[in-house]
Amino acid sequence: MSDKPVNTSWMWKEDDGSVWGLVIHTDEQTVEWYDSIGCACDDGFQEQTFDDFLAKGPRYGTPPDDVVDEVYASIHTLRERV
Repeated sequence: MSDKPVNTSWMWKEDDGSVWGLVIHTDEQTVEWYDSIGCACDDGFQEQTFDDFLAKGPRYGTPPDDVVDEVYASIHTLRERV
């Protein structure tokens, strides 16, 4: 039986109308943050380690609670598979 896929990317709209996102990089065990999605720039602006995210929560933007909950769940699931 194969492992169920784990979500590793999210996008949301901020109050100012900008679109933010984050991507989990499983090999590096980091969360990469993106702001101004759709601006023709393809680079994230900051990374956060799994340990830092689990201990202190999101450091950038204001992701909705459901996104934060899903990121926590994905990180925990990915760590269990290692």
